[in-house]
Amino acid sequence: MKMKKYVCLLLLFVLVLSCTFSVSADTPYPNYYINMYNGALDRPLPIPAAYEVYTVIDKPTTEEGKLSKPEDIFIDDDDNIYVVDTGNNRIVKYDSDYNFELAVSGKGTYPEDQSALKNPMCVYVDSKSGTILVADSGNSRLVEFTKYGNLRYSYEMPESELLSVDFNYQPVKVTKDTRGYIYVCNTGDYNGIMQLSADGEFRSYYGTNKVNLSFWESLAKVLWDREDRKGSIVTLPYTFSNIYASDDGYMYATTTTDTPPQVRKINIAGSDILYGSFNFNDSSLSSNYTNVNQTFIDVTVDSNGNMFILDQRFCRVYSYDEWGNNLCVFGSDGLGYGQIRVPVSIEVDSRGRVYVLDNATSTITVYQPTEFIKTVHEANNLFIDGLYDESLPVWKEILEKDSYYTLALINMGKIEMRKMQEENYKVAYDYFVSAEDATNASDAFEEIRTYFIRDNFTIIVVVIIGLLLLALAWKTFKRYRRRKYGIPPEKNNIFTKIKGFFSRSYGIIRHPVDGFEGIRYENQGSYSDMLLVMVLYTCVAVASEYATSFIFRGGKSLDLINPFFTIISSLLPWLVMCVVNYGVTTIMYGEGRLRDVFIAGAYCHTPWMFAMLPVYALTHVLTLNEMSLWNLAVSILMILVVFLVYFAIKGIHGFHPVKAFVVFFITVVGVGAVALLFLLVYALTNQLFSFIAQVVKELSYLV
Repeated sequence: MKMKKYVCLLLLFVLVLSCTFSVSADTPYPNYYINMYNGALDRPLPIPAAYEVYTVIDKPTTEEGKLSKPEDIFIDDDDNIYVVDTGNNRIVKYDSDYNFELAVSGKGTYPEDQSALKNPMCVYVDSKSGTILVADSGNSRLVEFTKYGNLRYSYEMPESELLSVDFNYQPVKVTKDTRGYIYVCNTGDYNGIMQLSADGEFRSYYGTNKVNLSFWESLAKVLWDREDRKGSIVTLPYTFSNIYASDDGYMYATTTTDTPPQVRKINIAGSDILYGSFNFNDSSLSSNYTNVNQTFIDVTVDSNGNMFILDQRFCRVYSYDEWGNNLCVFGSDGLGYGQIRVPVSIEVDSRGRVYVLDNATSTITVYQPTEFIKTVHEANNLFIDGLYDESLPVWKEILEKDSYYTLALINMGKIEMRKMQEENYKVAYDYFVSAEDATNASDAFEEIRTYFIRDNFTIIVVVIIGLLLLALAWKTFKRYRRRKYGIPPEKNNIFTKIKGFFSRSYGIIRHPVDGFEGIRYENQGSYSDMLLVMVLYTCVAVASEYATSFIFRGGKSLDLINPFFTIISSLLPWLVMCVVNYGVTTIMYGEGRLRDVFIAGAYCHTPWMFAMLPVYALTHVLTLNEMSLWNLAVSILMILVVFLVYFAIKGIHGFHPVKAFVVFFITVVGVGAVALLFLLVYALTNQLFSFIAQVVKELSYLV
């Protein structure tokens, strides 16, 4: 009995201890970091919690009650919080300790009461004067209050010859820059951000967006003039959904498009300086939710220049440094503590706390940075400020907490590169490989290769000359022996058959016309040769995947290579090409048999069979700067294969050169049509299975 009592107490203690640690370590939302690859967010990697919930501001403010459908939040230099309480037509101010201070709102109706607000959408507070500027969308104006909430000025719709006669003025977002200019996002305005003077007069449009045309729209614009295109759907530029003016003179803006640029960093001239072609879509979300696009609703910047983007669709917060590197991602959809339903605005205070305004629950969720992300910010700020040696131990501290935080690995590699010593380049290369960063790894490898060539130049020259002399000596010896003893008799063994196979394969490349005609009219070639060529070609294709260097794989891990996919992609084009070609040539009175088509089609792969592996192995001595040379070698092989296909069609079917070219073209089009049909069937099948799965899921809920 006593033993049971002790066991129960021990289990209770373990349970309490585990719950305590889980509360302190876990968050009700994912925390991860996304590595960058080719200007897009690539693979998400889990990280320790970056931001944890500090509090949720959810309390009555005045006699009107709590917030109702709030739309915007702003934090001034003293960490006072201003909330656009749209449902109650007012602006609510909290102090830095989240205590209610002030409600800005008129008691009557506009225009009798100039201080009355109707459907306000945005607030901005001037850091110098403390005046409160509001986008009073329902009254089609901007209105400014003193820091005490008294009416100061009402900016009615601006007048200008640049504005159309039917111009509809309904400001939804407003901000100011350091010069005092006012910037306005107007509902449905495709011309860009409106720039107003300090007294509200229209100056110009700023940061105008470009029209994103599809391929077919671009083609129609080239082929047809304006008259011919009348009645077609007009593609307009995307509009802005939010704007933020930083202290360093840049304008950060979110847009309504789901294609790049979803977020823009605009300089004083109205041009993107960093994010113009960057794709902010999170591939980890798009892979799990098909046909569902992210909606980036707001953007803000902290005192260190780190950018925070708010995704309304998936309730995510994305943090980037001023160079565009992702630092962390956190947040999720839900009603739990720290989760969000309909986020509409985001802000950061001087303490690094992140505020997310929820329109659905009318609350403000406050997240505070953890020690992990504080360490990341410290290291990154030191690195950006050029204090590389000081940042190195801090980056190492980050890797002790998370060994897969690739930004730390990349920046540590860059620090080693700056030391410009051979050993440091090798260390940097290892860091870049661990971070799967092929671009920087290529730069480090180029320096390592330079040192290797410089230190071993004599040995390299001696080895090359030695191999050439050895090859020349062997060729001279064979010629001498043949002159003295004649051609040795052929031996009928396995090596003779192997030699014969490679001689026939090489003969096709040297004399394609005679070779392919011999397949049809002299019964040269065989099914065994066909199978052996395709087996060797497939094996070489798989081996070449693994033989490609880390740099030319783009940082892709060997574990991600799928040999089965390589085998299918090697054999399927051959099968489809042969079937389509036989069908076309049967209609066009070709003389080739199905046997001849498949055997000749297999022989067309011989250039790849002989040269693919050496060409791909060459990537281990090249860098990305010499990729054009490697692409040239691959292109030559491709051109050689195309020529062999042409000569195969001409030779085995007995076509005239012009007719052979026509048949070749029709065959290529036919293969394209088959591929398109396959993709269409594949997409429809996927949709069918998704529909069935959804129906089964719904039925399970009913049961």
